[in-house]
Amino acid sequence: MRLLLVAPHFPYPPRSGSALIAYYYLKHLSQRHTVDLIAFKDDPTAEPGDLAAWCRHIELLEPPARWQVRLKLLAGVVGDLPLAVSHYLSWRTAAKVRRWLECHTYDAVLFQLTEMAQFLPRGYQGAAVLCLEDPLVLKYQRRSPWRSTWYTPWLNRYEIGRIRRYEQRHAPRFDRVLMLNPNDVADYQAIFRRVRFDWVPYGVDVELFSPSDQVARQEGMIVLSGNMNHPPNVDAVTFFCRDIFPLVRAQIPTATLWLVGANPVPEVLRWAADSQITVTGFVPDVKDYLRQALVSVCPVTIKTGSQTKILEALACGTPVVATSAANHGIGAVSGEHLYLADDPAAFAGYVVSLLNRQHWERLSQNGRRFVVENFAWERCIARLEHILDAVVQEVQMRGGYVR
Repeated sequence: MRLLLVAPHFPYPPRSGSALIAYYYLKHLSQRHTVDLIAFKDDPTAEPGDLAAWCRHIELLEPPARWQVRLKLLAGVVGDLPLAVSHYLSWRTAAKVRRWLECHTYDAVLFQLTEMAQFLPRGYQGAAVLCLEDPLVLKYQRRSPWRSTWYTPWLNRYEIGRIRRYEQRHAPRFDRVLMLNPNDVADYQAIFRRVRFDWVPYGVDVELFSPSDQVARQEGMIVLSGNMNHPPNVDAVTFFCRDIFPLVRAQIPTATLWLVGANPVPEVLRWAADSQITVTGFVPDVKDYLRQALVSVCPVTIKTGSQTKILEALACGTPVVATSAANHGIGAVSGEHLYLADDPAAFAGYVVSLLNRQHWERLSQNGRRFVVENFAWERCIARLEHILDAVVQEVQMRGGYVR
């Protein structure tokens, strides 16, 4: 197939979850298909790197100037466009994408995230797919019960309304809208009934994230990883350090906790005052910590996308204890692939048992196998290819042209 990806970020090097998805889509699709990329240039000094070998054409879009972003965001506050969409609003960019599609022939065009939906030209008859990934409406709805400030619930309701109206206008224009897991599809279908949804999971590089015989497991070591300024992760850190870790230490006094991730906010940094808790900040490679830990924990309390931190830990052969909310987009079975618990005492009990190496080897092997069989990028791309084949056939059957 001849494919085009329109992305909000140049995915090399990948610095976010969506950029990582774009990176691996391009890497694997290019092995069997012709792939082009249109993306906004985040860094003027960025080099194409691997993308130069994978993509036939790369078209970089100039990001809006800082003053333009501020003006658009200000207009977005009083207008009806979601703030994330306002950031990228550009008639010049829309015209450029339209001209590109008029001059190049594709079997399917993939637009990544809600922000890029605005650039699907009106009247385009070719196969078009919106990779929604972690839907903004669901993200805001799930955060509604969780308050960071007094005005957060009001802002959430206001933004949910705008995003819903925006996606009700744009999502039906696509032949398929893709998410990361079937649970999100089920939740979203209750909101948008005129849209054809499907799902492709967030993958893991199972060769990169793998156990290592060269690294020894450290007795008592627990890892909690993630971006440490992301509100759900900050909330998870507080929950674990305040309510769970004291229960673990009551039974294993030598237990240590490592909070591994970039940009720790004060609510995270304050836990470093405890001699048995280490806040690392940015690390070059999280798998170095996952391979040393006896346990990885994910005490996220709200459903938010697919917790890749769980998948990466399992791929490294590190048993995981997580909440049911964290397992929402993964579908692992408690007691077989990992342990699930929402009650602090039950959560701590599972952590203690793994620190004591009870059923450790079985969970380590089962967890690794679960990720390889369900979340290896090769399997994710195979599912994506199957969906794209079906979409192209549907467009051809209805008489649409491929352009």
